[in-house]
Amino acid sequence: MTAITQKIQESVGAWFNWRYFLQDNITGSWYLTVWVLLLSIATAVYTFQQLAARPVTTIIVLVLWVVGIGLTLMTGLFKRHTLVGAWLKENLMSSVSNTLLTLILTLVIVSAVSDVWQWAVVNASFDKNLTAPENRNPDGATWGVIIGSWNLLMVGTLEKIYFYRVWMAFGFVAVLGAISFVVNKIGLWKRNDILRNVLTAIWAFSPVVIYIFIAGVSSEGAFIDPLILLQGEVFVLAVYGLLYWQKTVKFSIPSFAVWALVWPILYIAWQAIGKSEAFPLINVATWGGLMLTIVIAVSVILLSFPIGMILALGRRSDIRGIPWWIVWPSAIILTIWAFNTHSRAILGSVRNDTDYVLALWPLLILGTAYLLQKMFKGNMVAAASTAFIEIIRGAPLITLLFMAIIMAPFFLPQGVELENVWAVIIGYALFSSAYMAENIRGGLQALPRGQFEAADALGLNTIQKMRFIILPQALRIVIPAIVGQFIGSFKSSSLVAIVGLFELLGITKVIVANPQWLGLRKELYVFAGIIYFVGSSIMSAYSRRLESKLGVGTR
Repeated sequence: MTAITQKIQESVGAWFNWRYFLQDNITGSWYLTVWVLLLSIATAVYTFQQLAARPVTTIIVLVLWVVGIGLTLMTGLFKRHTLVGAWLKENLMSSVSNTLLTLILTLVIVSAVSDVWQWAVVNASFDKNLTAPENRNPDGATWGVIIGSWNLLMVGTLEKIYFYRVWMAFGFVAVLGAISFVVNKIGLWKRNDILRNVLTAIWAFSPVVIYIFIAGVSSEGAFIDPLILLQGEVFVLAVYGLLYWQKTVKFSIPSFAVWALVWPILYIAWQAIGKSEAFPLINVATWGGLMLTIVIAVSVILLSFPIGMILALGRRSDIRGIPWWIVWPSAIILTIWAFNTHSRAILGSVRNDTDYVLALWPLLILGTAYLLQKMFKGNMVAAASTAFIEIIRGAPLITLLFMAIIMAPFFLPQGVELENVWAVIIGYALFSSAYMAENIRGGLQALPRGQFEAADALGLNTIQKMRFIILPQALRIVIPAIVGQFIGSFKSSSLVAIVGLFELLGITKVIVANPQWLGLRKELYVFAGIIYFVGSSIMSAYSRRLESKLGVGTR
């Protein structure tokens, strides 16, 4: 027996060196030794605690851990490679400390999952009639509050008679998305230009359709001033003409007819819907819950992306600026005029040093002129874009939301009121567009200079260069940043509760104010967290799919 043991030791010693093993894992340095010692003590203590609290699950974990060690040893020592052993050796048990960390972290995760399972399922109540404080189990969740307040969580205080319209909006998006998915999956999207254009047009006008469903059109509001219609028609045709002149779209009779008839068709359809009273107006102040969260998030995303792209292009524009011999005389004349018309009156009633400083505000005109020439060489487009981005990014979102509600009436005609929902969406979109502009600008700066020079060498004008060469590459580079901004807009929509809008998270305050549901915040926050996680995961998954489709390296 002694001979056999000695032979095994000699055989093992031929391909395993204990000294190197100890040096790599334990005795390589004093802090490594201390770390492994402390980790061993902590793992042992926590394991014994879990054996006393959860003997069955802890024993199962220990057995699997030992089996994992065995598979790792077989892979490393005996050269018997298995997929499981190789994966364990590579990811979880590459060293002594990692092996101990695997055990203690597994026990922590099992303990946490077990506690959550006990609270959320085993000891939980799902009856909406057992939500009163005296009927609750203190060791379990009371999910009846979710069932009982389902309508509030989904649509806020919207009247029940309008629920079918919310379902119509949801069904419209679901059907259109399913059709687009099928068409894209079978390849008709690329082979059939007419089908692609029709689906694109429907998606482009889908916000109008959804607005009609969830907000409605009144018979009085259906009549639009023909002058507004004419202005819209002129604007649409001017845009089409500009794109055709810049050779970014091809002229054809069908496309021109579509561009020319889009406003009259919308006008006639809007009037018909309003006269029929099929979709009467809904008070948007009753919107709330998940519906309001989605409306705000989608509106902000749709508005912030084009605005941010324009701001990014404007900040990087290199158009010829206003020469100094125009800027400085104009600034001096404006400064003198402001001193004579405003500062003189203020100086006549100065009460303190603050009033005196305020009276000198016309000097800001000269400072602005200096910055315009010094930093931007007279480029008003770059200066205005940069000023907007930096000012908006320097202000907190809450401040902009309050300012949007307070300042909105000053920009509207007398007698016209803007609901807080729309004011918040506008303020939030401007805030998000500033950050979106910086993300897109990062993509523009990441492109090699040779791409711009190659586009110029091909004889492309500015719009063609941006449309066909620069923007497709720049946007592809910053897809993760853009989607991250979208996810942030979705989650940060909860901040609108501060200005009195009851979105998904804000409606919980209304729910827990009910004596029947008093104190059930934990269940509501868990539900809201799941909604935010699912929404963010969907956008993140689509981002990865888009990156993979466009050839952007992902992991």
